[in-house]
Amino acid sequence: MKKIFIPILVSLFLSGCSGFLDREPLTMPNSENFLQGQPQVLNYINGLYTVLPSLPKFGMGARGEEKNSDNILAENYDKRLNGELPIFDGGSDWTVAYQNLRNINYFFDYYKIKPELETADILSFKGEAYFLRAYWHYYLLTRFGGVPIMDTLWDDRATLEGLQIEAADRTEMAKFILADLQRAKEFLHPRSRYKGLRISKEAASILAMRVALHEGTWQKYHKGTEFDAKDNQSTYFLEQVMQWGDELFALNSLQLQRKDQTVTSEEAVFGQLFNLKDLSNISEAVFWRQYSSSTGVFHALTGLLGTGVVDQEGPAGLSLSLVNNYLNTDGSFIDPNDAKYKDFNTMFAGRDARLLATVMHSNTKFKSAASGAKPLVVKEYTEAEKDIINPPYLRGDGQGRNVTGFHIRLGVDENFVSGNGENAFTLIRYAEALLSYAEAAEELGRCDDAVLNKTLRLLRERAGVAYIKPALLDPNFTNFGYPLTANMQEIRRERRAELALQGYRLQDLLRWRGHSVVQGKTGRGAYFGKDGVLYKSFPGKDADILARVLVDAQGWMNPLQQLLPGGYQFKENRDYLLPVPPEELSLNKKLKQNPKWN
Repeated sequence: MKKIFIPILVSLFLSGCSGFLDREPLTMPNSENFLQGQPQVLNYINGLYTVLPSLPKFGMGARGEEKNSDNILAENYDKRLNGELPIFDGGSDWTVAYQNLRNINYFFDYYKIKPELETADILSFKGEAYFLRAYWHYYLLTRFGGVPIMDTLWDDRATLEGLQIEAADRTEMAKFILADLQRAKEFLHPRSRYKGLRISKEAASILAMRVALHEGTWQKYHKGTEFDAKDNQSTYFLEQVMQWGDELFALNSLQLQRKDQTVTSEEAVFGQLFNLKDLSNISEAVFWRQYSSSTGVFHALTGLLGTGVVDQEGPAGLSLSLVNNYLNTDGSFIDPNDAKYKDFNTMFAGRDARLLATVMHSNTKFKSAASGAKPLVVKEYTEAEKDIINPPYLRGDGQGRNVTGFHIRLGVDENFVSGNGENAFTLIRYAEALLSYAEAAEELGRCDDAVLNKTLRLLRERAGVAYIKPALLDPNFTNFGYPLTANMQEIRRERRAELALQGYRLQDLLRWRGHSVVQGKTGRGAYFGKDGVLYKSFPGKDADILARVLVDAQGWMNPLQQLLPGGYQFKENRDYLLPVPPEELSLNKKLKQNPKWN
């Protein structure tokens, strides 16, 4: 491969920050600048973990991220969805990724352990470095498309002359990522070695499936547009998904979490994937983060969810579109025009257990009763029951106000009273592999009963939903602007249901060329007509406050109708990729700006 280096280094060098090129990475191995034994290798690699996604000490993290999609409606709406991103918006993502790649390549450049001294543990740490290099290149691919590949350390080549490097094509870049993940898989220990707390062989396989699925579908749905790869190999990447999946399934080391003697409901089984502190014995959690106040590693999510927050930046709520995505337990589609879905309580009756685990509904707790917090209870208000009734938090201001009637339940800890959040956060889950495999198979025309039975069927039955072989098209399913097969409709439904509020939805919409899902739309919340139980659950004295709740002509909450009277103005000829930072273009004359950002 053509050896190249990153513009950000030169940018900093030429702007007078030459010390940047001389400084040690944050995870300095030792004073002599090389890695000579297992302790140094472990210490260095541990430092590279700190920049991976996590739940922050301030904010919602991945749980509130999906206001960048059709899953969350927020008054502080996502600017990309509305075509409002400034041309400098991609700068931080570009810088973060390339700085991390530099640190990873520093490891490879100064790794000095002789082959005869490379133990299985040391080789596994080396595999983690390959995984992380693949991860950050994929991060860049999903945001900018093809960019310069940093495959080695180039600090000593950071000159203006050396900067003139073309970006790799999407196909070349995706293949480089998969090659790094193949190297990683060969070295890595299985999940069982570290119980999911470190990158594993299975984690590399699932990330490879994610990368290949993203590129295969991106190239299919963007074919012939300015966002297409120069060398379109959609079929190759989709076949890679299935190949990696077959190898993963052959390991037989992972399984979906299911009911047992201690967890007896489908709702609780799914919920515990997000509200437990320790996922060591849940193999479905392939790669996860652990938190503990005693070590100073904790997060704010549990406390925010306990007060009903959906978006830490302002009023927000989950969308009706997300709620309507879930099936009935008998496997049938819902009919959103049926009067039962105007009733806040009956709309949850007989539904997919993942809906119940994801969205707050009557008689569910925000946190422990010991905290003084009451469960959510929606019923017609009476003075006799005023101490019991506790509707969604539509009153108030700021981040605590809900604008759709739907609060987040995913990750709520019903035993939480106060203090720091310590619930685990999963970065890679086995369920994703099943979804990726089914989707690739359908795209290739290979999604037969054998595929569906080991993917879609397992996920639905775990959620308490009767499996029915896809055959019918749902007239109320999300409109992508192009036809879907019955299989693909249900695979996309399943993906949204299983992965909601976990940071996947935006990239799914982008790779599917799904601008029709949001363009010209604002989204809806729960029914809030005066004849509905949700409206009646508030006392009459709150009438003036409730008048602030924005509803459409049919009585459904529509919080963005005044902010975005024409709906989201996503620019499909521009907003699928972020702008390459202008300062990089000024230094590297061979770099090209992404479509329509000039």
